[in-house]
Amino acid sequence: MASPKDPAVSRIDVERHRRALLAAAADELARNPDSSMSDVAQAANLTRATLYRHFRNRETLLKAIQAEAFTRASETLIACRLDEGSALEAIERVITALSTQGMRFRMILMRVSDNARFLTQRDHILAPLIDVVTRGQREGDIRTDLSPEWVVTVLASLLVAAVRGAPIANQSDSDIADLISRTLIGGISTGRAAVDS
Repeated sequence: MASPKDPAVSRIDVERHRRALLAAAADELARNPDSSMSDVAQAANLTRATLYRHFRNRETLLKAIQAEAFTRASETLIACRLDEGSALEAIERVITALSTQGMRFRMILMRVSDNARFLTQRDHILAPLIDVVTRGQREGDIRTDLSPEWVVTVLASLLVAAVRGAPIANQSDSDIADLISRTLIGGISTGRAAVDS
């Protein structure tokens, strides 16, 4: 059995603390964007010293949360099984999954959603959806007078708008997903395929 001073044990603890801090920070900042570093440490049940060992200031913490948000979004798209079912069904799954992630990482979306680097990273992660839209157009379920790139841009924009407006409108994750779905699917569908809500 490894001793507490074993480097492998320390690395595991360091990584576990980092994950706990990122999760707590994302949740805390989604709840209250003005939360302090002390609030984040308390939410993670760790000390401020531990927080500052991982993130030297609020800016480095926010950058780490943004990187985590992109990782989660990429994993979410993979989990949405983009090749299964109709294109509209796949888009519905993506909307539902990304709406939940969007609310969790609300602070990041509100802070940098117009930043050129953020938009480039976002577009790279959402690129697989272009193939989904193209497939839907080929199958006759999605309008062909809208470019696939435009449809994906609108989806991303609707997600940001819904996340920004959710606290004001007191919307749940499922309400947000439903609003985005009805708006986007209603606008891009040819009306040939029915999608279960």
